[in-house]
Amino acid sequence: MEKSIHELVDKAKWTSIHSLMFASLAIGFFMWGVISSIAPIVYPSINNVFFLLTPTFVTIAGNLILPFFSDKRLGRKTTFFITMTLYSLGTLLIALAALLSGLNVDNLAKFPYIALLIAGIVLGVLGVEGEVPVMLSYTAEMMPLDKRDIMLVLAPNFDNIGAMVAALIGYITYSASNSFSIQLLALSIVAFIGVITAIIIRLLLPESVRWLVVKGNLNKAEKEVEKIVRSTKDLKEREVNKKLSLGARYAFLAIIGISQYLTYGLMAFVVADFYFSGATTSFIIFIANLGASIAGLIAGALVTKIKTRTFALFSYVGGALSMIPIILLTSNFNLIGFYILLFANMLFSEFAWATRTIYEPTLMPNNLRAFLIGLIRLAPVTAYAISVYVLGSYLQGLSTYIWYNTALWVIGAIATVFWFFRGLDTNNVSLEKID
Repeated sequence: MEKSIHELVDKAKWTSIHSLMFASLAIGFFMWGVISSIAPIVYPSINNVFFLLTPTFVTIAGNLILPFFSDKRLGRKTTFFITMTLYSLGTLLIALAALLSGLNVDNLAKFPYIALLIAGIVLGVLGVEGEVPVMLSYTAEMMPLDKRDIMLVLAPNFDNIGAMVAALIGYITYSASNSFSIQLLALSIVAFIGVITAIIIRLLLPESVRWLVVKGNLNKAEKEVEKIVRSTKDLKEREVNKKLSLGARYAFLAIIGISQYLTYGLMAFVVADFYFSGATTSFIIFIANLGASIAGLIAGALVTKIKTRTFALFSYVGGALSMIPIILLTSNFNLIGFYILLFANMLFSEFAWATRTIYEPTLMPNNLRAFLIGLIRLAPVTAYAISVYVLGSYLQGLSTYIWYNTALWVIGAIATVFWFFRGLDTNNVSLEKID
């Protein structure tokens, strides 16, 4: 019975329920992009590196605690409502900080407004970061096998879209008002709209069938399968080409995670905060995430055409090479040239992100998938926190910053070269065969 349930999910033809699931994932990742962008966007009004690190510290807790309980007891759907509650409360506190600080005077760095802002960011980031490993798990567990990889690329791409929208709103509102409080209030309104949309959609969401099977609840699994499977199609599944230990998978994912997470975060957000000011900060974040958003659509098409090992190699080696013209630019810097090269660099950053979002849920076992995805992210998030502090406090200078990003890209490129020869492809391979 267990095997037939898995096969029904993998071979299902696309239905309106699948569209609903995709919409749920898209709005969740969109909220991640919006809420995670708030601290970098309003950073110039605070100008304290520890404020910039606040979301990073919370990310560690979010990635480990909620996914663990999702695997063990809560399931995917219940976890979604917990995470939505957290970032709803967080958004409320952020909006309150903006309103109480005074819309025409920037008092955000003063008590009690800074306390409200930090508390809101903590709750918001805890919610969206706790949701990400669960959303990736849900996508891998519930999408038809021939659509799994493209869904694992297109849904997370809404993180970039959310960050891009947040940065554009931040740029427009700050340019018009010269007020970080008004900027923050506008971002809060966007977040509230996202929360309401997510609640409506997720009330109709089915539970993960594979999670129910792991928990031995076959009766409920069969009922949920009936909701999503109207008919099936013939599908040629691939056999996994080799076996790798969980430790080897974890090491590879942690290394490419450090490379991609840091290069994206540092170039898309932190470089704007450390080396630019005013509306330019938001515009750099917008340009970076515009490039990543467009690349997400390209990546969605590419992953259906080429093997995952080849895609990984192309993404990280390309990212390393894209840093060369940025290095050359630092000797004769101009802002327009930086915008263009940053846009190009973010194309490869998104390809690398797509590599991670495909591999992380598919290489992890069914019984602890969400928690292990969160555990993988412990390495890049910790490295990111250390990097932001050191670069902001000691290793200052744009050229140093660029060289550091280049080294991180090279590390990821080397890892994908090894993986190309020793790793495995997951295209059209069922989770059970990989596991």
